[in-house]
Amino acid sequence: FCFFFFSPGVLLILDEVMMGFGRTGKLWGFQHYPGVVPDIMTSAKGLSASFLPLAMVGVSEEIRAKFDSESVGWGATFHAHPTSLACAYAVLKHMLETDLLGHVRGTLAPVLEEEVGRLVAEHPSVARGRAHGLFGCLDIVDPKGRPIQRLEGPAPASSVALKQALREEGVFGLLRLPLLHLAPPLNISPCELRDATQRVSRALKRTTDRAFEETPQP
Repeated sequence: FCFFFFSPGVLLILDEVMMGFGRTGKLWGFQHYPGVVPDIMTSAKGLSASFLPLAMVGVSEEIRAKFDSESVGWGATFHAHPTSLACAYAVLKHMLETDLLGHVRGTLAPVLEEEVGRLVAEHPSVARGRAHGLFGCLDIVDPKGRPIQRLEGPAPASSVALKQALREEGVFGLLRLPLLHLAPPLNISPCELRDATQRVSRALKRTTDRAFEETPQP
């Protein structure tokens, strides 16, 4: 791993679109790994708190300097729009002034880790769970221990039922079963976070857990 990434001439490119801007309790996900510094890094989402479309690409000074003499004719529809940039400035200023990263690390991360463990323990349809900072994920399985569905292809009835149950519980988001991601706002309170996981728990009990009750156990 280290030999590959730190070999001369090999660039390390990291995708921080979901992890960047505090999701893991540090500004960047790679900061959890001493000595890891990307040559190129992409990020978005948290940059504007998803209020407005904006993304970024960060590069090392060596790569940046190359474009002083070799420009690239490139642009994008939402590239550096002044309204989006003003939004990003306000978001980052608020993040620093309120110590949002400290809130994630010291207050929310232990709660999410505890709640993910509870969901794994209480629900047979949750095979595994993990959490880092304020980013969690559950592996949803059927009674045979197989993923409830493939990442690609049509969703089976059990997946459709779980999505509907989550909506009815007031839980909204991008659901990519068999992975159920938990990525609440960074300014959520511990009470609100526990309430959210309880809503997920009720949805699981009403849908994917029911298949285990209907399947004879050996």
